[in-house]
Amino acid sequence: MPLRVVVAGATGVIGRALLPLLRERGHHVTALARRADRLEELSVDEIAAVDLLDPDALRIHLRRAAPDVVIDQSSAFGAADPQEALQRTAKLRERGTKNLMDAAVTAGARRFIAQGMTAAYRPHGHDVLEEDTPLWVDAPGRWGDLVRALASVEEDLFSRSGIEGVSLRYGSLYGPDTRYAPGGDVHARVVGSELPLVGDGVGLTSFTHVDDAAGVILELLEGGDPDAYNVVDNEPAESSEWLPAYARMAGAPAPVTLTTDQANSQLDWLTVHQLTEQRGASNFRLRETLGWKPTWPSWREGFASLFGLWPA
Repeated sequence: MPLRVVVAGATGVIGRALLPLLRERGHHVTALARRADRLEELSVDEIAAVDLLDPDALRIHLRRAAPDVVIDQSSAFGAADPQEALQRTAKLRERGTKNLMDAAVTAGARRFIAQGMTAAYRPHGHDVLEEDTPLWVDAPGRWGDLVRALASVEEDLFSRSGIEGVSLRYGSLYGPDTRYAPGGDVHARVVGSELPLVGDGVGLTSFTHVDDAAGVILELLEGGDPDAYNVVDNEPAESSEWLPAYARMAGAPAPVTLTTDQANSQLDWLTVHQLTEQRGASNFRLRETLGWKPTWPSWREGFASLFGLWPA
């Protein structure tokens, strides 16, 4: 049955992948973004330039849209300064997502789909982590601010009456127009030999292709229990594995190797953490609940597709 769907963050990498799929399914789509000039190219039923930090405007737009489902895919990770990106995204989650939830409840929406991150889990040994793993709310610096904002959003999301809450915890997003695509931040750092291997390179990353992120949202518009779900591929990868493979596919030099002490003196804390301590995540709950299978079951094929090395 066609639904009335509101998508916040409609011009982001997931939003752009999601909107055509929603239209193909016959859903009525209202797209929200902060800047009007980014909405002109979207093929949707209605568009609205609105700031998620403006609760009054949000209530007006959502009352007009009368959604069944509200999807929040907004972020500020496009900011040039990584610390600013973390700070702005934490603020957007803590205030903007909650404003959007308030407006969704007022407008009578049945379900709210929020965005989370598997990278926010508290590291634990060498385990691949599931959804009941605690979030790392006492993590240091701006990263800790963001994790605490995510935890606060989920606490609110799952305790609200009158609306079903779903949190999609993505792995490291890759695909067209992402940091891993040619011209993106990760690509530039690898090509410029600025992203090294650190120590034994045992930090685990779970990857999520934007096509899989968008596809899961489609399945959870009505299906699946209100809950948190890890949306990741089947193969968490140590940095010692994925980083050299990515460099080869990108035609970049092999990454240099630094000791942990060298890395701590040359790189930011978060990069060192991701390369040495971060844990991957399991998609078992999503597979069991929805029978879901990722379109890109491994980052290997997904990376290859970014560089034209995988059959179309």
